[in-house]
Amino acid sequence: MDLVFVALAFVPLEWVLCAFSIAFTVGHTTEEVIGDGGPFWCYYRRHFGRGIDDLLGVILFSELAAVLILLALGGYLCGSAFCLGALMGARLGDALLSHVFLKLEHAGPNPGVATTPLYLIEFAFVLAVIPASVSPLGFVLGALVFAVFWTASLLFKR
Repeated sequence: MDLVFVALAFVPLEWVLCAFSIAFTVGHTTEEVIGDGGPFWCYYRRHFGRGIDDLLGVILFSELAAVLILLALGGYLCGSAFCLGALMGARLGDALLSHVFLKLEHAGPNPGVATTPLYLIEFAFVLAVIPASVSPLGFVLGALVFAVFWTASLLFKR
């Protein structure tokens, strides 16, 4: 076990953060698809009266996960402050708007809410440890994607 800690001392922090970020994305997306009350697009349909079929849901959530993984790779491994900012904005937007606020508004299970703390932990850690690596523009755009989606959903709710 000591050898593992010694080896980790030589691994760049960004590599470790990238691995955790990808694991968080995969875990969160999996929970949104097969978690309690899921899949998420069916949860959305129950509360907003509109939705997509299962095939399109799987495709869209897979694409969202792929984008988040690409942002993690670009932000952590390639050093792109814009990518890391967009990832952090998306993490906060997804956690708060898709899960925390909806859980407060709608009783019952919310697929993805159990893994939401992982996104908030990553967000807080990055801002505490490497805040200069986060582009404000990227952050705003990442959060804005979720803000626009949920604002439109509320405006056009059936």
